[in-house]
Amino acid sequence: PIGDEEREAVLSAAVEDADTDEIVRLLRCAPFGQSTWRFLDRFGAEIRDRYWREVVPDWNHHSDAESNELIDRLLEAKRPRAAFHAVHPDWSRIETSRLKRLLSDAGSIDSESENHYRLKSNQISEALGSLDGRAGVTPDEMARLEFMYIDALYHSEHGIPNLGRHIAESPMFFVQALALVFKRKDGGEDPPEWGSGHSKSRAGLAALKLLHRINRIPGTAKDGKIDSEALLAWVTEARRLCAEFGRAESGDQHIGQLLSRAPAEEDGLWPCLPVCEAMEKTASPEMGQGFCIGKHNSRGATWRASGEGGTQERELADKYRNWAKRRAFDYPFVGSVLESIAAFYDRDAVRKDDEAKVEARLGD
Repeated sequence: PIGDEEREAVLSAAVEDADTDEIVRLLRCAPFGQSTWRFLDRFGAEIRDRYWREVVPDWNHHSDAESNELIDRLLEAKRPRAAFHAVHPDWSRIETSRLKRLLSDAGSIDSESENHYRLKSNQISEALGSLDGRAGVTPDEMARLEFMYIDALYHSEHGIPNLGRHIAESPMFFVQALALVFKRKDGGEDPPEWGSGHSKSRAGLAALKLLHRINRIPGTAKDGKIDSEALLAWVTEARRLCAEFGRAESGDQHIGQLLSRAPAEEDGLWPCLPVCEAMEKTASPEMGQGFCIGKHNSRGATWRASGEGGTQERELADKYRNWAKRRAFDYPFVGSVLESIAAFYDRDAVRKDDEAKVEARLGD
């Protein structure tokens, strides 16, 4: 390959009598790197702008200076996904403020074609993992980025740890997420800075997925233990705010769904005592309903042998009924909720038995 000086001489001769279209086309075909960009800087704004709007940035082992410059240039041209593609996976080499802006713009600017430079979940996870914990990056900023990419992070290595901690520490943030999904029931107006959320909007869909996926129980310490007083304080304040902003019913249901992701005690008895105490002191039917829904939804897909029927469901019903009996004396409300879950699996077992009988008749 020719060196930078020889290439510059060839380019200089080639553009001598060329028009704008020809110059842009020629530079787009030149190597994507700083030697070409310095040559490009000789021209006016029209040619420079067109180059950065049209160039196809190849992935290469760019120098640190090249990586940071191409991010600046492509972000200025409103092509964040092209910049993302060009610099991955060398995230540690990207200066912090640029990486923050790159991730923010790639998740919010829609000027690029959806079919070009599609962002992959593992790449987003790796970029966020590199950014998390850097000096100059706050947990709130990380939480905002995790919210922006919540779909891509669902099964990723990075996940949504900052979002989970943010909700566990801030009942107000929980209510703001609810406000993006559910309309007020009291006819009032939300604070203008909350925006106008709706379950079918982009932010509304992200908030709904967040409410379904958070699994950090408020009051959880670094060692994984849940502080009963801290959890109850969070639940009490979250319910107060939900009522204040016209979402008492949906708030209780989603608090119940969050609490259904609680761990068991060391002896296997579920749910753990701090969650039992918080639920018992509120004794909200809507919270109990949400708790049941959350537990049902967490089961996921199942596999069963042909003709098995409802064996799995009967085993689950027995397990929840046993927990209900053991919790009922000290926590009667919790016991009744666990009994409701057991009754659901009783009904589901009958349904699976009927399906197995129909399949057997069709197979005869």
